[in-house]
This record gives sequence, structure tokens and C-alpha cells, in this order.
Amino acid sequence: NPKFRESSHSVTLLYGCIFCMGLPTNCLALYGLYRLVKANYTLPIYAINLLLADLVQIATLPFWIDYFKSGHTWHFGDIACKIIGSVFYISLAVSILFMCCISLERYLAIVHPLWFQGCRKLRNVYALCLAVWLFIILIVSVGVSIALKRPQDSKLCMESHNWSKTLAIFQLVTPSIVFVIPLLLLVFLSLLVHRSLAQSLSFPEQEKRRISGLLLLIVLLFLLIFGPYHFVKVVLYAGSLAAADKCDFKARVFTSYQISIGLLSVNALLDPMIYIFIYRDTRKKMLDSLPCFRWMRKSTVNS
Repeated sequence: NPKFRESSHSVTLLYGCIFCMGLPTNCLALYGLYRLVKANYTLPIYAINLLLADLVQIATLPFWIDYFKSGHTWHFGDIACKIIGSVFYISLAVSILFMCCISLERYLAIVHPLWFQGCRKLRNVYALCLAVWLFIILIVSVGVSIALKRPQDSKLCMESHNWSKTLAIFQLVTPSIVFVIPLLLLVFLSLLVHRSLAQSLSFPEQEKRRISGLLLLIVLLFLLIFGPYHFVKVVLYAGSLAAADKCDFKARVFTSYQISIGLLSVNALLDPMIYIFIYRDTRKKMLDSLPCFRWMRKSTVNS
């Protein structure tokens, strides 16, 4: 199908750009955050986990580039398909939850500063990070065990022509866990922080605008990056349960679904810019520790 080949080519090109740009950007940002952790900061722990999830996701992209370039033909075996597929979706879901953790911590630091200082211990942060990883690994493992029952001669990976009713129901339930609830949490926290800043006299107006703008940007990017995928997924699996001609319905939604999956990985490019370069302490540590970037310091501070 020419339309399928065109969408596969677009996703392949997108993944190639994300891999080439995202790998060095995330590594550089991760190094800058590591420098802050040595100063016993708490915030970078969540951001480091976020960047690690992005790097894990970026590491799977060469496999998907080969898959889409070959016309949805998987060349690496059944076990590799399960591992790479699981890792890809684990990294995406983990990224969402760590975005929520960062927003929650900013809320506590601004709205409940005294309580936040009392519970701001690295031990608690490490425990929460571990819980996030284990929870998402469990959820994705269940989903993969349901979805990946591929015949030995199948060339597909994480795709299927025949979906069970159990898989469709599972795929309709998971968006509420990894998209709807996090979105509501991000919006709720942003509104509370904005209201608290408006009533505060201790924050300069410029700082208030910066914090409110950052939280609004996080919500908008969350909607633009993760929204299309979860919306199309709900349409796809709900339609597969209700449509009389399931194959025809899947074929009509296939291109939109494939492009929405490709759009998810754009998040790996945006995270470093949002959570790293926007924080002055992180930027300064990173530029001071890398001689080849010291010449950027003056222009960065001015900006």
C-alpha cells in the first residue's frame, strides 16, 4: 500500500533525526545534572531518571528504523522483539510519570516550602524513583504478554492483524493510567502553583512569570506529544471491538496510529531543553565543567 509506505518512510526519517540529535543532547544534559547531584540537590534526581528513560528510548530507535525501513519486517527474532518493544513503551510511560514527579516537587517547594524542606531526603526520592520504574515495568510486561502472541513465521513486531478482545480492553484501560490521570495532575498542580505565586510577595514578578510559563509549557507539550497517540489508540481499539469489518477499519486508522507513535519520541528531544537548559544552576554547572562550552557562558547568561 503506497500510503503505508509513505507513512513508514516519514516515521523512519523522524526516528533518524531524533536519534542523531537526541543522543548527544541528552548525554550533555545528563552530565550537567550529575554535577548538581554532587551538590546534594533533590530535583535533578527526577530529571536524571527522565533523561535516562529518554536515552533508553533513543537506544531502541535503530531497531525501529530498520523495522519500518524494511516494510514492517522484524529481523532480530522473537525474544529481541519482546525486549525492544517492552523497553520502548516502558521508557515512554516512565517519562510521563517523572514529568509528574517534577511538577509535584515544584508544587511542594512553592506552595508548602516548610513541609517540603522537612521531607526532602534523597532516600525518599530514590525509593519513589524505584517504585515508578517497577510499577511501569509490571504494567508493560502484562501488556506485552497479552499482545505478543505472534506466529513463528510472523514478520511483525508489536503489531498484529488479529487482536483479542482482552488486548483491546487492556489497551482501552491503560490510557487512563498513563495519560488522563497524569494530565489532570499536571493541570491541577499548575493551577495551584499559579494561584500561590499570584498571592506571594516573596517571588519577583519575573520569576513568577518564568515558573508559570514553564508549567504551562509542560502541560501543552504533554498534550501535543502524548495526546494524539492515546486518542488514536482509543479510537483504534474501540473501533476494533465495534466495527463490522475490523480489517478495513484498522487499515483506515493505521497511518494515523503509526505517525502518532513516531511523534511520541519527539519527547526525547524536548526534555533536555525544558528541564535542563531552563534551570540556571544546571546550565552553569554544565558549562563550567566542560571547557569546550565555556565560551557559551556569556551568551547563555544574557539569554
